[in-house]
Amino acid sequence: MKKWFVVALASLLVLLMVFGTAQADTDGIDLSRLTDDQLLSLINRANDELVKRGIEKTATLSQGTYITGIDIPAGKYIYTCLAKGSDWGNVTVRAKRGEGRQLLWEIVSAPNEGEAPQTIFMSLNEGDELKSGVPFSLTIQTAIKFH
Repeated sequence: MKKWFVVALASLLVLLMVFGTAQADTDGIDLSRLTDDQLLSLINRANDELVKRGIEKTATLSQGTYITGIDIPAGKYIYTCLAKGSDWGNVTVRAKRGEGRQLLWEIVSAPNEGEAPQTIFMSLNEGDELKSGVPFSLTIQTAIKFH
């Protein structure tokens, strides 16, 4: 429930940013008139559109299990381990809400002093289950990055 609330809140903030800057006349939209189902549908549609347009956004998430298409939109991501101190955990991606074949399995841990955090490129399809034993961030991957 907590992870759903965090994802929904982050999505709503992104949604408000997108619609708040998209058109001047959208300032008058009264979201309080929407039912819960309508609001969740709007959030999911906005998230899907962000992925389609290749707009890079990063969400910070707590350890837990997330279903693609429900908790996070399908797409290509950079997973960044946010473990601290001596924390470590497993990261797995399984198809079909955890019932299908394992697509990814990695052990991640907090970086040593002076090191960058561990990152993993992953492609999440509708229905894939992402499970992380540590806090992490997901950045929508839209293109090759040069630093």
